[in-house]
This record gives sequence, C-alpha cells and structure tokens, in this order.
Amino acid sequence: MCNTLALPFEESEEDESVAYDRSSAPKDCRASGWLQGHDNELAVNAEKMFLLTEFTYDLDKSNAQTFTVLDSPGSGVVDTIRLDITSNHGSSSHTCIYRLRVHGQEPDSVSMLPM
Repeated sequence: MCNTLALPFEESEEDESVAYDRSSAPKDCRASGWLQGHDNELAVNAEKMFLLTEFTYDLDKSNAQTFTVLDSPGSGVVDTIRLDITSNHGSSSHTCIYRLRVHGQEPDSVSMLPM
C-alpha cells in the first residue's frame, strides 16, 4: 500500500536485442488506483477507483518517461493500479509495454485501512 507519487513508464530502446516497432508503443494512457484491501474479489469496484493520471507517451522524448500523479481530493492510499491504454503510435494489431513502475510512499498509519 502506498500514496502513489509517480508512474515511470518505459519503452524498449531501438538498440536492444528485442524486436522494436515504434508503432506499437503506447500513446494515450490513463492510470487509476484503488484500495483493494483484504477483498480478494477479482471484480473492480468502480466506486473505489479514482484517476491517478492521464498521459501521452511521446516518442520524441526519452524512452523512460515519468508522469506525476494528480493531487485530487478523491485520491489516497492504493494497493491496486489499473493502466488503460487508449491509443498507440499506429499499430493496428497490438500495443507493446516494456515496463511500468509505481513510485510512492508508505502511509503514516495503516490503522486507517478497512479490514
């Protein structure tokens, strides 16, 4: 569980040994989060989910780009992140993600979490 601060998003570099097709890189993305807690239900409760950030991955910038999480009233401690990719840079068959990391801070107190 953490207070999410940033989402570093990374695409593979052209000179790496993996196959690289820039058209399959993600473009427009949205990240949401929620506190799943001890609820092992796989279904997503939309009422618990809130927007962390929306971003556009820019192929003209570094392959590793960091997107700041929104500071909104509904945001808080999360233990589950959902990444929705709404477009890519041209591929009609697939979108390729190399790495998504989540950076955050532990909350001051876990006693505020529902059990």
